Amino acid sequence: MRLSTQQFFLQNLDTVSRGNAELFKVQQQLASGKKVQQPSDDPLAMTQIHKFDRVIARTEQFSRNIDVSERRLNLEESTLAQVSDSLLRGKDIAVQAGNGSLSDNDRSIMAEELDQLLGQLTGLVNTQDAQGEYLFSGYRGGTPSYARNAAGRYEFQGDSGQRFLEIGENTTIAATDSGAAIFGSGEANVLNAVQDLRDHLTGVPASPTLSEAQASIENHFEEVVIQRARIGSRLRVLEDQGNALADLKLYTQQTLSKFEDTDYYEATSQLLLQQNALQAAYSSFGKIQQLSLFNVIG
Repeated sequence: MRLSTQQFFLQNLDTVSRGNAELFKVQQQLASGKKVQQPSDDPLAMTQIHKFDRVIARTEQFSRNIDVSERRLNLEESTLAQVSDSLLRGKDIAVQAGNGSLSDNDRSIMAEELDQLLGQLTGLVNTQDAQGEYLFSGYRGGTPSYARNAAGRYEFQGDSGQRFLEIGENTTIAATDSGAAIFGSGEANVLNAVQDLRDHLTGVPASPTLSEAQASIENHFEEVVIQRARIGSRLRVLEDQGNALADLKLYTQQTLSKFEDTDYYEATSQLLLQQNALQAAYSSFGKIQQLSLFNVIG
């Protein structure tokens, strides 16, 4: 009889203990907003939570890469727009230079304007981003893209590298472009083309003919136009991918919420049930403790 009564006492004590634990668990769910506090609460749910957390983390990284790519490509596009405007003016001057009635003064004025255009273009092809890296130098971002050599001709100083960023699973995009592919390298580059036209107007010995200088400027202008179209295509891809990632993140967060977030209506109801059950257990336990038989249990 003594063992049976003691066992009954311990069972009631265990009921109260478990009731307290369940009540604390519900209180934690309400306080934190998370219904799964630790893996032991629901191992399957925790596995899903970890999986969705990884998906969201990857999605956010892809989105950050898209932001970086958009900033760099927008900077490249705005720079090329200015290059295009400068080359258009260079083309106009080349056409005017073909006028046989030009005076030496007219040629001098045109040459001065070409000098200004050359200065503008030199600054544009050596554009730096917010981090101070030269936009068109490839992997050699710390080196100016173009500079004059000892002979007074412009040379490309970067390399042909392009930086690709991951914007989705198994999906990358070129976030930079080498100036060599846009403005030319070696002797055949956009700066030397404008300089050649200026030299022709000022009568520098052995300078290219007007038609050669004009054709060179035209070719570089067309390459800039093509590159701007490429950038526009990439920016559209980035916009579409950004929208797709935003949708994926929202869907994943909503699915994650079903596994992770507390249902406040359900949790509040559970809290009331646990409080009532615990109160009943305490009441029952208190009555048992008052029985005289328990007074003699060691």
